[in-house]
Amino acid sequence: MKVTLDREGKNVVKLGLELETDKAMKAYEVACRQLSQKVNIPGFRKGKAPRAVLEKTLGVDYIKREALEHLVPELLSQAITEESLDVITEPQIDQCDFNLGEPLKLHAKFEVRPAVKLGQYTGISVEVPEAKLPEDALEKSLKNLADSKAELKPVEAREIAMGDTVLLDFECFVDDKLVEGGKAQGLVLEVKEGSFLDGFAEQLVGKKPNEPFEAKVKFPAEYRNAELAGKDALFKTEIKELRQKVTPEIDEEFAKGFGQESLDKLKEAIKERLDQEIEQENEIRKHRLVVEAIVNNAEVDIPETMIERERDLLMQQLKRYVEQQRQSWEEMEKSAEFENIKKTKFEEAKQRVLTSLVLGSVVRTENLTVSDEELMPYLAEVIARYDLPPEKAVRSEEFRRQVMEEVLTNKVVEFVVSSAQIKFVPDTKPHEGHDHDHDHEHGHDHEHEHEPKAKTSSSSHKKGAS
Repeated sequence: MKVTLDREGKNVVKLGLELETDKAMKAYEVACRQLSQKVNIPGFRKGKAPRAVLEKTLGVDYIKREALEHLVPELLSQAITEESLDVITEPQIDQCDFNLGEPLKLHAKFEVRPAVKLGQYTGISVEVPEAKLPEDALEKSLKNLADSKAELKPVEAREIAMGDTVLLDFECFVDDKLVEGGKAQGLVLEVKEGSFLDGFAEQLVGKKPNEPFEAKVKFPAEYRNAELAGKDALFKTEIKELRQKVTPEIDEEFAKGFGQESLDKLKEAIKERLDQEIEQENEIRKHRLVVEAIVNNAEVDIPETMIERERDLLMQQLKRYVEQQRQSWEEMEKSAEFENIKKTKFEEAKQRVLTSLVLGSVVRTENLTVSDEELMPYLAEVIARYDLPPEKAVRSEEFRRQVMEEVLTNKVVEFVVSSAQIKFVPDTKPHEGHDHDHDHEHGHDHEHEHEPKAKTSSSSHKKGAS
């Protein structure tokens, strides 16, 4: 078999194959024998019909297609192996000439992994802003627990004030027409600035239950429904009921509601959980900054097609999330902010691909692998996490590959972090809650196979490397 290779662009390879006539004919004859075992031809037992009869019955082109279905993947796999090509996309067949009595000629193209020039990746020195518990963390956690047990109870009718909770009905009109889906009954709304639409809650203040009134607001210029964006709206509104949030006292009885024998024991349990969260947060920051440093030290020219495919996967994830929230994806696509969302996802995709390629290069350079002993605990955990049938899951090659990606990602990140010189420094930047980075959710199947995906925490096993 003759093989020719031509480069096209950054990472596209055009491959030409020419298979000798005798080998091509042998594949054709094998297809004839296999088909004769399956096809009923009058006057002949299965497997006994001569080739000429089979060709007359099925047609030469049909037999050739059957032969190529088995032959082409074998030829491409052989050529890719012999030429040591690191392929990351399925081959696209451009041309296939299969004439009986002549060599088989095949042309295909595919993308190969971009070359990565690693910089320093062991012994990296990083300064990590250290997360610490705020002094009022325990009190806030107790308050949040109490709020979680709060009840909304009707109270005597009076004028509405900021901070109240109301039950209301409304109809929304734009250009004197009732907006489609712009009607609600029994909406529970907390009266606070920015609640619902800007300026709406403020117009509830001073009103009384069971007294209809009109509220005028403007939809945001970047509202998800482009037909309403920036338009004035009239809400015909009636407050049906005033409700007050009643929060339980934080006392011994309160603690027993959470399975603790005393308030002190509840506080101890909360403090222990908060300490664990801070410890995990610092692990996350440490891992992320080490990986970022290694990525910044590397050189790689990423083809835009790789980024676009990753961006498309992220957009599909977003679409599934939006639809799970029972929101309209079509409306979001029409919204003014949709182009900004796509740009943001493109930048996220670029960083994901870059990180994946660099960590994958570390894996190959260090010959990191995953043994069955390392794999099995993760398999068991994922099976339990998603309540999968154990036998079916273990037999699935795709499932095993995904879990192996996850384990390999953990392994390469732990490898580079273990040799890094970590110095924790005061965190001078304000943070909203914990700085978790959930870039790589389990189940997100990346195309660049054998690449570890960026990982944020050794304790949260996410899909990552194959």
